[in-house]
Amino acid sequence: MTDAQPSPASPKAIPDHWPAIVAALVFFLLGLVSALGPADGDPRDFFIYRLGAQLAVRGENPYNIPTIRQHVAEQFPPSADEPIEKSFSQNCGYFLPPMAALLYMPFAMLPWFWAKIAWAVVNGFAGYFIARLPLALYPRNAPKPPAVLWVIVPFLLLIDPSIAREIVFPTGQTSVLFLGCVAAGLLAYDRGLPYLTATLWVLPFVKPHLALSLIPLLWFLAGWRPTLLLIALVALLNAVGATVIGGSPLFLKEYFDFLPTTREAVKFNQVKLNPSIVSWNRLLFASGGPLIELSAVTTVAGYLVWYGLLIGRWAVSRTWPSAAWATAATAAGAVLCSQVLVYELMFLAAAVPWVRDLFLGGYRYRGGIAVCLLAGHLVPWMTMKEMFGFSAHHPLGVALFALVVLTGPMNPLRIEPVDSGAE
Repeated sequence: MTDAQPSPASPKAIPDHWPAIVAALVFFLLGLVSALGPADGDPRDFFIYRLGAQLAVRGENPYNIPTIRQHVAEQFPPSADEPIEKSFSQNCGYFLPPMAALLYMPFAMLPWFWAKIAWAVVNGFAGYFIARLPLALYPRNAPKPPAVLWVIVPFLLLIDPSIAREIVFPTGQTSVLFLGCVAAGLLAYDRGLPYLTATLWVLPFVKPHLALSLIPLLWFLAGWRPTLLLIALVALLNAVGATVIGGSPLFLKEYFDFLPTTREAVKFNQVKLNPSIVSWNRLLFASGGPLIELSAVTTVAGYLVWYGLLIGRWAVSRTWPSAAWATAATAAGAVLCSQVLVYELMFLAAAVPWVRDLFLGGYRYRGGIAVCLLAGHLVPWMTMKEMFGFSAHHPLGVALFALVVLTGPMNPLRIEPVDSGAE
């Protein structure tokens, strides 16, 4: 198969990785402080995901929303001045696919205190691979990367003032792990290990609406065999998880029947009620358009439209896309086409290698626009609403960034593809 871009630069041309290690260590220490801190900073969503694994081990159904809410209310009781119907415990649930019960089982085996520390450790490791993103997919014969790229950018990716640390504590979401696995997979691809890439990209499928985009990306990068391995591993883990939860792989049908009934149960997942939703339907609604809640069918339809545009762009340009551009298009399309919250915008950091190539290839204005659109997500939606009365700058930024990727140079460094030998 033809690779999207040549082999990476020689080891001598790749700068030292110590800045990434230091950035990840600082990120871990911030998480550790939160893990050891007051209980009001405990990772709430992580508690639910760990609880799902605990219930599965005990033979209980983690998709029983009243049971989940009862346990959450015991751990996170609403404050005295907060109406019970608006509390976190009454607006939560467990919706991860059955494979998540297996992946969170090691945390379920630990007491809550040690589980929080383990959570900080795992996210610290993921942070290291995120910090390596500025040098991922770095092609042979490209200009030597400037120091700001490998010394400063790793810290900017991990220790920003608004989102990265909040994802781990107190939100407790999977976004750092998701991006860390994607970044680690890209580094494995750099080293000619596509099957390791496939294995690393299994964990992101705890959020399948986002991870679905990794399947065509892996096919483009490495061919059908690693892609088939990824699909097989995801299917196997979900079958085993369904067996652990419901006694049979056929429990998967019950899970798929359960999902469409849960949208109204959690207000945080409703476009009308949550300004933190960043996909295209939130932008449409905020601009006065109709209210559309994304389902599995409309999400897949959105992806098909997006990939149709990408293929059309490819055909018109007659340029073989670089791996960095394909990765940027994957990240932009995922957050645009699936209904996600603001913390899942961290997936857009996977576009950093392409933005880097824009500057190295002389596209400074376009690169500057891309950086501004990515940095704009650091401004909370509430601040923008107070300043300009517009609460949808996150989905607007996503749509504009997707447009920049779609219309931007597909191979900024103008490097010819080579045979990767992956097939």
